[in-house]
Amino acid sequence: MITIAAALTPILIFAGFRSYLNAQDARAERRNNLVEISDRAIDEVEQILSTVDTLQQIYEADILNGDCRGVFATLSPRVPQLSNIAFFNSDGAAECSALQATGARVVQLEAFELLRQGQTKVRTDAFFGPQSQAWLFSVMRRVEGPDGLFRGAIAFPLRTDELIRTIRLTNLPEDVELALSDSGGQVFGSARIANVDPDWIASATGDDDGELFVLNMDDQGSVDVVVRAIVDNRIYAIISRPSPGLFSEFTLRPLESIGIPLLSFTLALLAAWLAVDGLVLKWLARLRRLALIYGEGHYNFRIGNEFDNAPDEIQSFARTFDRMANRIAERDSSLRSAIATRDSAVKEIHHRVKNNLQIVASFLNLQRRQVSDPAARNVISAARHRIDALSIVHQTLYQHERLETVHMHPFLDALLSHLAGALGMDEIRVTIKQDIADIDRPADDAIPIALFLLEAVTNAMKYAFDENGGTILVKLWEDGDDIVLSVIDDGVGEQEQENAPKSTGLGARLMTAFAKQLRAEMSSHSEPGKGYTVELRMPRSEREMKATDF
Repeated sequence: MITIAAALTPILIFAGFRSYLNAQDARAERRNNLVEISDRAIDEVEQILSTVDTLQQIYEADILNGDCRGVFATLSPRVPQLSNIAFFNSDGAAECSALQATGARVVQLEAFELLRQGQTKVRTDAFFGPQSQAWLFSVMRRVEGPDGLFRGAIAFPLRTDELIRTIRLTNLPEDVELALSDSGGQVFGSARIANVDPDWIASATGDDDGELFVLNMDDQGSVDVVVRAIVDNRIYAIISRPSPGLFSEFTLRPLESIGIPLLSFTLALLAAWLAVDGLVLKWLARLRRLALIYGEGHYNFRIGNEFDNAPDEIQSFARTFDRMANRIAERDSSLRSAIATRDSAVKEIHHRVKNNLQIVASFLNLQRRQVSDPAARNVISAARHRIDALSIVHQTLYQHERLETVHMHPFLDALLSHLAGALGMDEIRVTIKQDIADIDRPADDAIPIALFLLEAVTNAMKYAFDENGGTILVKLWEDGDDIVLSVIDDGVGEQEQENAPKSTGLGARLMTAFAKQLRAEMSSHSEPGKGYTVELRMPRSEREMKATDF
């Protein structure tokens, strides 16, 4: 037994040294695993902040007009992290707020001063919201007047608990915990850690990969902690996991409890275990992790020299994996390039169709000038308006990032602006107003919607108003399982519109045809002296909602 133990002693020494090296590899691997997990959290938070930046720009005019509550009601279902919407004037007083009365003072004075000094946007440290009674991170954007001078700031506070709930929706291992911290080291959403060392925050600032720290806790033992900056060095992701223990500090603890009578048996078992682990199990585990990485779509990951010490068969298997991932990455890149080329070609086709339609409209204008008969001139004008509507459809399609859908708000806005000028609404004292919801529709529906709206507005212009003029309101909104488009005028009403088109009129027949094409139901109602309403109710299943990751 002593001879066997002596013979196995060099193997034990070698195994101990190898264990030390493996401990170093394990620490690097622990860091990489937590960094990979933190990437998901950072992507989620950055996507939310990017969405908030975009929404601030889109709704800036509404907020400056004092509609903070309306904008908050619109955005809060899409951005559940949103706590409030406010506009502070150049003195730091709230002129508009979704949750509180005006006159409140800005809380984040340091961020407000940075905006005053010229920064476009600032993400603040965490602060306790007096209205929401919750910890918040705020996104603030500078507002300038027409003269370019500082007018104030728009603030979108985000609840830390909702941000943490969002990043925890990812599929995390059971022992991993995600939390957030501000630049002062205060941690939110962690059951393990209340604060982190400010030196850790300083060390992680500017480091895209983050750093691994080991936190020794009396009640929970050692905990691995990775600190990563998310944006503007104001918000940090805190990812923690219990340390593995034995190799957590790169040291091998002495095996003092093993007695001499058991030494030979222990050495033999240890040698056999190290042999199996070194030749098979360790490499199989690495191959499994490699397969998981490729399975998640990270085809750019390369094995490097990680398998240089592995058995030949496992080396060959790993290199085959690497070549497979490289080919998949090349094919993926080729497919993306082909899709981009196709999209460019389709956009170019829409652009050329739009240009050709504009040429046809110009020809009709020339022809109209040469016709003296008023009825013929009106027919040519109606045809030109329909061609202009088609031109706007194709212009919207090639300007929209997603070819398969049309964003209805800018599309209908452009169409109504064109109709207002083309029909001479200002000359007859008619005003056109709009209330268009943030909705996307399939591109195939754009043409019948545009032509339906053209006929409805044109009919209202012809038959609804006397010499005093009036107002036409165009609305698009969601109503349960339907999307509703309505054209409402405040004219003389149906019974007094003696010359209005009935079911035999061309406009009415066209509107009915367009409604059938959209698989929609058309209805109208009126009262004498109280205007006329035409309503198109389209099935919701045919539309695609606008994406909420901006």
